[in-house]
Amino acid sequence: MKRKLTLLATALFASPAFAATFTTGIDTATYGSLGTITFDDGGYIGPLGVGANDFQVGSGFDASSVGQIQTVTTKDPDWQTSDPAHEVLKDWSNTPTYSNANMDASVNFFKWGYTTVGGSKFNNMTIDTAGNYHIAKNDMSFKYYDVFQYNNGVDPVQTIDTTINFQPYAVSDAKGWCGSVLASSPDSLERMAGQVTFDFAFDVYFEFAPGSTPTFSSTQLVPDFVMRSYGSYVVDVTTVGGTGVNQHFIGSAVENNTNPATGEVDPAWQNDVSFLGAGVIPKGVWVLNDGTANVQIVEAGTAGATWHSNSFAGFAFLLRADGTRVLTEVGGVEYDPALGYNGDRASWTNYAAAAAVPEAETYAMMLIGLGLVGGMAVRRRQQMA
Repeated sequence: MKRKLTLLATALFASPAFAATFTTGIDTATYGSLGTITFDDGGYIGPLGVGANDFQVGSGFDASSVGQIQTVTTKDPDWQTSDPAHEVLKDWSNTPTYSNANMDASVNFFKWGYTTVGGSKFNNMTIDTAGNYHIAKNDMSFKYYDVFQYNNGVDPVQTIDTTINFQPYAVSDAKGWCGSVLASSPDSLERMAGQVTFDFAFDVYFEFAPGSTPTFSSTQLVPDFVMRSYGSYVVDVTTVGGTGVNQHFIGSAVENNTNPATGEVDPAWQNDVSFLGAGVIPKGVWVLNDGTANVQIVEAGTAGATWHSNSFAGFAFLLRADGTRVLTEVGGVEYDPALGYNGDRASWTNYAAAAAVPEAETYAMMLIGLGLVGGMAVRRRQQMA
């Protein structure tokens, strides 16, 4: 009986049923646009209760206590997204209009669309035993954005050669948390998700004629970008000046091991995952080493810092990417998926040791307390949103 109660308590702590929303206001002083970006966590909570506003578990990443290392590689769209179809305009000229476009693995940027093709890679995604992520900036590589694959669900998929192209790259290491430490084993068929934050840049190139050599235009710098593999976004941002252009995007992530159509764990989708992130290009940022691959976004007042202006300030974006997760190391040992994992749980997670284990005789009291605390947490999050 006591074991059953312990398992139930762990499930209650690990998987709260209450969803919360978090809203970021977009202001003209910072961005040159007005509006909001709202994230709904769908009720997913990470190790030891961390959530959307947290980017570390406990005291943060511990390089001396590595539990898992994995690689995620993006793949081409499979057109299984649950996001609503979207109207997309041709970049540069804003014509023609591509209506009812499937947004699987795509980017909404301003009123335009781009497709995240296969081959972007996040190598050596290191997860410590508490669930903290660390990814070095040089281990994040992004493919060049120069096409939009238009699928309206009726006609053959059409590949559009875009005239405004982008090359993203990370300009800081990434940190965050991963819910894989909540699972019964690191490669189990269970719901897993996480999030990371990092500073990134993208170089802009123009193609003045189809097939011509792209011409470098400018570099845009975005601080504190958050990329998540759970939850959903609603972007509602309007540019200021001129006629004002509303940018309204909706997107959701497909958690690792879940079917995008049903949202349920599915063996056919094991280690398939999607990522999404949303934001607005700010007017500019303070930097060191501007114009180089080692550019660093810093706080105002940092010695030697200069102001970097973004030419696409006020433009909103919602980035989606489908990917495949591959475990490469667990508990300090190279992982072989053909053999599975039968090792010591303590070698890849200390979450179980840190979680409270209630005694059977006090369990009824704890359930009552959980209900009260859960309600208070929901009210607090709603007030923060």
